[in-house]
Amino acid sequence: MKKVEIIMHPVRFKIIQVFLDGLSKTAKKVAKELKDVPQASLYRQLDALVKAGVLIVTEENQIRGAVEKVYTLNVPAVNMTNDDVKKLTKEKHLQYFLFFIAQITSDFETYLDNDNIDFLRDGVGYRQVALHLSDTEFLDYVKDLRKVYEKYMENPPSSTRTKRIISTITMPKKEGKEKNE
Repeated sequence: MKKVEIIMHPVRFKIIQVFLDGLSKTAKKVAKELKDVPQASLYRQLDALVKAGVLIVTEENQIRGAVEKVYTLNVPAVNMTNDDVKKLTKEKHLQYFLFFIAQITSDFETYLDNDNIDFLRDGVGYRQVALHLSDTEFLDYVKDLRKVYEKYMENPPSSTRTKRIISTITMPKKEGKEKNE
């Protein structure tokens, strides 16, 4: 199975999101975060992610005659390369992009279902900006953004920290294809 198909499966995508905090977790801990995923499906998809190299089993603990596995995200395995992306058809790109947007929408809807939401206090926002950048300036912008992410991705979870999901979409603004009339 192709990397993009492994990652973009709805349940596997949710599982990967659970591991974005950098922590190792057991299936039991993952199940607590993904209450809407049936247990059999969760175990099947965890196994698929291990076989694909997306998750790594870092420990196996003997518990009352059963083996409890501890999983860790293999971050390089979930990063899509330019070669991975080039192999996709236009239709597949659109399908995966819509899935990505649907996941963001689902996360936002879950947030809105909470009582006493406060965008300012909770650090919630969405906006779109247009930047006029040369190719070199854009590469510098991406490098700077990556440095900021890397700085904060090293923060371990704690009782004083809130897990925040940051989603970015970057694309050039191009005019539609000209039609010959």
